[in-house]
Amino acid sequence: MTAHALYQPEDRVLDLSSLSDADHALIRSLAGRVDPGDRVLICLEPDDAERDELHVEFRHGRYYAVHLEGGEHLVALESDEHKRQKEYWHRAAQDAGYRSDTGIGTGTGTVLDVAIHGPVRTGVELRRADVTARAAALNTSGAHRAGWLPLWFSDSDRTPKWFHRIPSVGCNRISWDDLPPRRAATATGLRLVHAARCTTENFPRCFDRRRRPCGGYHPLLRPWRGVTVDDVAEMVPAGEAVPLQTPERWIYVVPRFGLAHYQQLTDGLGAYLPDTAPGAPTGAGAGAGGAGAGGRAGSRAWPVCRRCGKDMFLVRPGRELCENCRPMMREPM
Repeated sequence: MTAHALYQPEDRVLDLSSLSDADHALIRSLAGRVDPGDRVLICLEPDDAERDELHVEFRHGRYYAVHLEGGEHLVALESDEHKRQKEYWHRAAQDAGYRSDTGIGTGTGTVLDVAIHGPVRTGVELRRADVTARAAALNTSGAHRAGWLPLWFSDSDRTPKWFHRIPSVGCNRISWDDLPPRRAATATGLRLVHAARCTTENFPRCFDRRRRPCGGYHPLLRPWRGVTVDDVAEMVPAGEAVPLQTPERWIYVVPRFGLAHYQQLTDGLGAYLPDTAPGAPTGAGAGAGGAGAGGRAGSRAWPVCRRCGKDMFLVRPGRELCENCRPMMREPM
């Protein structure tokens, strides 16, 4: 399993399973040099764990980041596949006429795999499916505060937990043994916005939370087909494709006019709010010193409602919505 860790001296988040040559050398240099209480390397995974310290050990030809209380994470270099995916996005951005860089730090504890310098500064991150939703939210919040629109990319056969919880794009199954030709990667996960009448055929429940279909028109999101990853590398930095956030906090990349259509149909909803995405800290712990800016998130006494973002004071295992958004008396046992 992948693990994100905070390297405290530089206030930087590292993916221990996919390190650059320089960061791999940095972690190797910590072997045998970190003592309990130094808090040099802090584990940011899993979601519900405390921020445990890590120390680095070398065993049987491999390096491991080890928890003081047990458990460990393999320290590894980024794969050749990861490098080729970066090169594909980098090439696509340059073909679109944008300056593009790889491995750029944001200054808020995150490193962008590919930074595209368009009218909308876009930070592409190539992430594995086993990254947790919380780690994704913390990372994207930090990038956004630094002035970057974060866009996460996955070519995994299974849908990552973070997919559509942050601005996301996938692609069709292709080989990364070599750099694919231009426009070989078809983008997946994008959406178009349509107006549809509120009927049981179109919506499982009324968009306005009525018990019965209202007969009015609501936004219906359908797959946006025929788009390549190369197109995304051009349209997102140009502001022609933008993130849309639903009231349930699902986030989709849609055409710019699609967001405007959605907002017309919903009286202005749809704006992407990365600092209140699921798993991201809110309130006092979410400012410049929050977890997205280096992992120092303020603790919360209560979980947060997935829909409205408010504290949940009545909690039952598996419940994600607050009493106001979904009263318990209406919820089947």
